[in-house]
Amino acid sequence: MQLWKFANPWCLLCGAVAGGLAWAVTLPVWAAFVIAVIIWLTAVLVFGFLFPTAPSETELPADPVAVDAGCARRAHAAAASLQDVAAPFLEGPLGDRVSRIVWRAGEIAASIDHLVRRSQELSALVHNLAQHPHSQGRARYVESRHAEIRRRMYAATRDLEAAVPRFLATASPGAAPDVAALDRLATDLENIGYGVDIGESMVTEILGPEPPRTPQAPAN
Repeated sequence: MQLWKFANPWCLLCGAVAGGLAWAVTLPVWAAFVIAVIIWLTAVLVFGFLFPTAPSETELPADPVAVDAGCARRAHAAAASLQDVAAPFLEGPLGDRVSRIVWRAGEIAASIDHLVRRSQELSALVHNLAQHPHSQGRARYVESRHAEIRRRMYAATRDLEAAVPRFLATASPGAAPDVAALDRLATDLENIGYGVDIGESMVTEILGPEPPRTPQAPAN
């Protein structure tokens, strides 16, 4: 039974106001109390069970695995969008600059995808360490590093998404390209990639290098 609904402050307030009004019109105290209880229970029934309020998105428990997977999808989508809008400029005087920008964006998206996959290993490690009393300090350390890695993932994804309109603003088809702005974008992408690389180093420090994948046997 959902007992927490009976403690809803708005339902309690309704009952208290009704009881107070009943007492104010000179009804006996016991009668005012009965009215307050009836109004309180009615409000609980109506607003708690018959017409419950849907929880907001902030109240819904977020699944970290699903949220992180969404981060990786956003990063890949941003890199693909940047490649699409940059395609007309890959040939010509800006080709080297634009190619470098597109390549770096793809590398950042791939690194974010890798961090997402290894974040699941970090979560499992924190859970396992927390089960042992002598590993609590290590568990807190790994948890703090995991939080920092996720922060870097999400910051890099936001910056990668912002790179698409920045590129369009500096190199629109039919307009003279702003070479200085393109160079600034390229520099910023290098810094974004550097931040993600630091996250990769954190993962390697805790989990060690990722073992090489076993090649799939060819199908007969």
